[in-house]
Amino acid sequence: MNPEQETQVRSPGSTMQKNIPLCILVVEDDPSVADMLEAAFRTWGYGVWLARNGQEGLEVVTTQSIDGILLDMHMPVMDGPTMLDELRWMGYQVPVWVMSSGMDRQALQQFIREGAQGFFVKPFQLESLQQTCAQIFLSNDA
Repeated sequence: MNPEQETQVRSPGSTMQKNIPLCILVVEDDPSVADMLEAAFRTWGYGVWLARNGQEGLEVVTTQSIDGILLDMHMPVMDGPTMLDELRWMGYQVPVWVMSSGMDRQALQQFIREGAQGFFVKPFQLESLQQTCAQIFLSNDA
């Protein structure tokens, strides 16, 4: 999906840019969850790309400007841990938050050691996600 919103925003670590929203990649194989997250991010003023698995996610990252990734852990074709490993191996340092309903807290903390910025245990509150995004991007604007 192509981001269509135009707003005046700051990209992480850059000066003010006109008409370029911060862009989030949602990598989620459940269409209802992906649609809900897309609607929420658009409401909050972000551009959004969707991918159904890690392989599609990597294709988006290598062809589009992405400011953050929300990455599900359990997906077909390429799962979240493999995508995160590939991202870091390829040198992409974009902030990544992992999400999963079937992993324990210790396993999610392992992903932080491997390069994720944080995690959400499903189901989670959208307000928590919105606050996390605001904190990450505001801290990167300085």
